[in-house]
Amino acid sequence: MSRSNSDAGGPSDDRIAERLLRQDKFTSDLNAQGYTDLLLLRRENGRDVLTDSRLVLVQHLERHGADVESVSDLARRLDRDKGAVSKDLRRLAELDIVEYEGGGDGAPKRPVLKHDHVVIEPVVY
Repeated sequence: MSRSNSDAGGPSDDRIAERLLRQDKFTSDLNAQGYTDLLLLRRENGRDVLTDSRLVLVQHLERHGADVESVSDLARRLDRDKGAVSKDLRRLAELDIVEYEGGGDGAPKRPVLKHDHVVIEPVVY
């Protein structure tokens, strides 16, 4: 029985390995320049996830995150629907950009940025 290229470690695997090596080098170079708490998003994720409305959330949390008490509070501050903000935050949490503090025993969840720096993989490096 013959195996496909992906099963046999063909060209697709080589491209993936090469991309991972480039990502590692890129992150190492950024770390060396002082960007130590870093999340590197793949280009595909950056394009699909960081919409204008989600960027506003990230920027607000970056500037005023210590003052934000809950998801509802964040929605109020940005004059947005709480459900829409929750949905955006959930997507950002799936990609490790945002996390929640608190939320136990009926207390509200407080969204916070998980990393100091979020970088989208460059097209060429």
